[in-house]
Amino acid sequence: MPLLRILEGSGAGLAVEIGPGPLTIGREHDNALRIEDPKSSRYHAEIAEVAGVWTLRDLGSSNGTWTEAGKVDTLALPDGAVFRIGRTFFRFESGGTARRLVGVATLGDDQRAWTDPEVVEGLPPAGGSDLFRLRHAPAELERQNAYLLLLHGIIERSRATRGRDQLFELLDDAAAEVLEGDRCAVFLPAERAGDGWALWPAHEKRLRARYGNVPFARTLLRAVRSRQEPLLCTLSGDLSPSASMLRAGVKSAMAAPLRLGGEVQALLYVDRIRGLQAFHRQDLEFLAAAANQLAVTLANHEKVAGLEAEVERLHAAPVAEKPLELLGAGLAETDALLARLAPLDAAVAIAGEAGSGKELCARLLHRRSRRAAAPLQILSCAGLDPVAQEVALFGCAAGAAPGVDDHRPGIYELAHGATLLLDEIGELAPPLQARLADALERGSCCRRGDPLPRAADVRLVVLSTRDLAEEVRGGRFRPELWARLESMLVAIPPLRERPGDIDLTADWVLREWAVRNGENPRRLAPEARTRMLRATWPGNVRQLKLALERASVCCTDQVIRAQDLPAGIGDLVLDAETTPVSTPMIALAAVERAHILRVLDHCGGNKKAAAEVLGIDRSTLYAKLRVYGVK
Repeated sequence: MPLLRILEGSGAGLAVEIGPGPLTIGREHDNALRIEDPKSSRYHAEIAEVAGVWTLRDLGSSNGTWTEAGKVDTLALPDGAVFRIGRTFFRFESGGTARRLVGVATLGDDQRAWTDPEVVEGLPPAGGSDLFRLRHAPAELERQNAYLLLLHGIIERSRATRGRDQLFELLDDAAAEVLEGDRCAVFLPAERAGDGWALWPAHEKRLRARYGNVPFARTLLRAVRSRQEPLLCTLSGDLSPSASMLRAGVKSAMAAPLRLGGEVQALLYVDRIRGLQAFHRQDLEFLAAAANQLAVTLANHEKVAGLEAEVERLHAAPVAEKPLELLGAGLAETDALLARLAPLDAAVAIAGEAGSGKELCARLLHRRSRRAAAPLQILSCAGLDPVAQEVALFGCAAGAAPGVDDHRPGIYELAHGATLLLDEIGELAPPLQARLADALERGSCCRRGDPLPRAADVRLVVLSTRDLAEEVRGGRFRPELWARLESMLVAIPPLRERPGDIDLTADWVLREWAVRNGENPRRLAPEARTRMLRATWPGNVRQLKLALERASVCCTDQVIRAQDLPAGIGDLVLDAETTPVSTPMIALAAVERAHILRVLDHCGGNKKAAAEVLGIDRSTLYAKLRVYGVK
């Protein structure tokens, strides 16, 4: 009876007799010979007698069946023929007998899986398979249990996430708590990058600050891009570390693609720089499981967003005003400051680049104030000469200005009991700035050509794209007005400084556009999303909104692709891989250790809260605590 012996790899030392029917090999339990090799397909290959010749046939596997001569589809098996599936090596023996073999498992019609190696005569006590050794190794069991618990935690926490930003932060926790990786990064698919990936901007800023230009495992990134499967880069993994990795001190790395159907949305990457121990196969399996879970959650987010937009479109009815909100974690501090300022009557200055959302903040401030019942009065100071500015702001008596034949109230007078919003306050003539400061002080104003003061209880909010403090130093802005504004200044960060908000804002814009036009919302292809995340957006939210509205019109189906975006959006900035490697962070001094432990104790052991107080990310805190021996 012919035999198939496993020489090396999963089940090494075992042999099986090949019965009269075909013997199938693969990962599924209903194969005649089931192996645990990660490179094996579910149904990988079969051995059968064809016209009197025993023949090996590959069943369309993903990773192929190999001999010394290369990859094979079919192979006649002479006595002693050796072939390989992944890292498992087999030898075909045409004339062996079971009693002369060590560790033989005979498979018949009623037995379609291996016999437990611990009860097979002649096997060493630990068993011949890595799979069965893991079953009885306490350290490996502890590792697997930790992975199961953390994966359960990721599933639970992912349900409460809002967008990609929060989902990717979950990976930081996984890398720090269990994988013990030094660098945890998310890469996004990119059209023009050399390895097909661009580092997620939020991680790029964080990791560059801590590790400088230590290179990533680019060979690994390219391999995952082409093969679209999780890979381990160690001396005994799927890929060996490159010379540049070893020179930079990167001991091992692993990566797993995040896929929705056949489309790769992102890549999760973890490596180790300081430690000597390399990642194991179980680490990669956990990373792949986490990637799969995040992919499912992302798919659910997209479906829910689409359903919400459709429900909103179908049930749309005229309303007085739409609810206002600031989107994204990057504006959380701004939103909190506006909430504190809203109940006050003090004048507020909102500064920021064009298109960054200053007017939205002003409207939100008014909506939350005690003056919300009165209409918001708005005047733009740009494009008007000083006389027109004075008439529009303070009003005019009959005949006191060219073309004014009757008494005319100004917007300041009309804003009595309400909020007055002055856009581009830096364009207001300096004499009128002085009159505005005086009107705020007295609670009244005078029309042009009329000395009679008129009561005006006004809450002033001004917007500016200029640096008003610099304008004061240059003599272009009156210090008495600036004195009323500087203590209540709200600075809106530009969109390029809060890349994590781009995703959320883009999805909101697409939903709003779909509702307005009575259509289903478009979605962004991964390459288009990458281009948007890497754009500088000089026009901020306004530019992003216009770009997406144009792309919604230009795209030919429900998916906005990179070529649908306006030219020049998100050109990649190539990584300077030739730049010398910078020195990593030096070890913590004793005083730093004491301070971190004191903050952790103050926060009741809550590591997330402690990291926020210390102003560092959680993965950095976990790394420091491991150095201190704190669990």
